Amino acid sequence: MRVLIISDVHANLWALRAVVHDAGAVDCVLCAGDIVSYGPDPRATLDTLRAQGAIAVRGNHDHAVATGADPKASPAKQPLALAMRDWTRSQLQPADIAWLARLPLRLTWELAGTRFTVVHATPRDPLYDYHLRPDASAEFIGELTAGIDADVLVVGHTHWPLARAHGSLQVVNPGAVGQPLDGDPRAAYALWEDGKITLRRAEYDQMPVLAALGRLPLEPPLRQGLASMLRLARLD
Repeated sequence: MRVLIISDVHANLWALRAVVHDAGAVDCVLCAGDIVSYGPDPRATLDTLRAQGAIAVRGNHDHAVATGADPKASPAKQPLALAMRDWTRSQLQPADIAWLARLPLRLTWELAGTRFTVVHATPRDPLYDYHLRPDASAEFIGELTAGIDADVLVVGHTHWPLARAHGSLQVVNPGAVGQPLDGDPRAAYALWEDGKITLRRAEYDQMPVLAALGRLPLEPPLRQGLASMLRLARLD
């Protein structure tokens, strides 16, 4: 059995297509949220994930687009987050916004006897907690995962890949499909294959998405900031 695990697609359709192609045939797609915002093609991204039958939770940017709430992004990204929240809302149909609003903050799903719990950020704060990073201590991971009745905990939000074992629990952050921030601009994802988790990257041509970002009706510094994050895969 094979499960494609993704997060933080951020309306980057080109990166998502690259991941789907690179992963090949899978039995299920699990998405840890932030399907939209920051990227230039939210509707096609939603359509692609729905066509894949993706099982998804709501990320902070999905929540912001669906409700108009503050996305509470990191300080360096907050001006971009607010601008793209409003633009993204303008590009979606009411049914798309309603679909985002219905996504759960947390779900548990089972395949072949393996239980997956999925949240966007952390179990204690599904939308906004940035603290579960690759350098997190075992003690901290134990505190965050206490009470999780699952074999695999899937998270996202930080845009940094992580795969750690804590006792019998596997904790995985697949990294960001559409906006990596770990210095590697390739689209990040993970595969669960018969109990084994592998972090993977998919290379794709960034020129179409960069061109689309350049056409967004935003102030030039905001467009430049989005393009720089995509090209460099980091926050300056």
